[in-house]
Amino acid sequence: MEDPVSEIRGVVKGLVAARNASEQKYCMQRYFAPDASFDHVLCTVSSGPNSRDNGVLPIYQWLRTISRSDIEVYHVGFDQQTSKLFIEAVQTLRPNFPIIRDVVAKDARIFVALQLQRGADGKFYVKSQEDLYAPQVLPFGIIPGGETATMLVKKIAALNCILFVAVIQMLFGYWKPGRDPLGSHLKRK
Repeated sequence: MEDPVSEIRGVVKGLVAARNASEQKYCMQRYFAPDASFDHVLCTVSSGPNSRDNGVLPIYQWLRTISRSDIEVYHVGFDQQTSKLFIEAVQTLRPNFPIIRDVVAKDARIFVALQLQRGADGKFYVKSQEDLYAPQVLPFGIIPGGETATMLVKKIAALNCILFVAVIQMLFGYWKPGRDPLGSHLKRK
C-alpha cells in the first residue's frame, strides 16, 4: 500500500468479500508480508516463513467457505510513528448453508490493529493482524443464547466491582475520593 488510510477499505473487502478464491489469494499476497502473523479470538498464526500463505490465507479461505460475509469499514486511524493502522468495522456473517443463509445474519462489530512494515519497494505491507471482538459477539455470540448469557455475566461482574469497592471504602476508607475539588491538590505548593 502506498497510502494505507485510503487503500485499506479495498484490501479488507478483497479479503472478506472476495468473489472467488483466486481474487482473495491475490489480495492477500499483494498486501501482506510473507511472514505475516494473525491473532483472532478463535485462532492464531505465528509469524514465520510462508506464514501468510500457509496460515493466514487458509483462515480467510475457511471464513469465506463457511460464510458469505460482507464488511463495512467505518473508521480508519494511522499512527505514522509506529506504522500501526487501526480499523473499526462491522462484519455481517451469513452462514453458507442452504436454508440457513437466508434467515441467519449476524452483525459483528470488530476492531482490527494492523502492524505495517515498509517493503524494499517502499510500500506498506501487513506484518501482523489482531482482530478484537467483544466476547458477547465472538466467541459466545455464535452460540444460541450465548450473547445474552455473556452480557449477564459482564453485568454481574460490574455489579461485584461496585459492591466490593463500596465495602472497601466504607470499612477501610481506602481509595475513597476526598472532599477537595478535582485538581485542588495541584494548587498546594
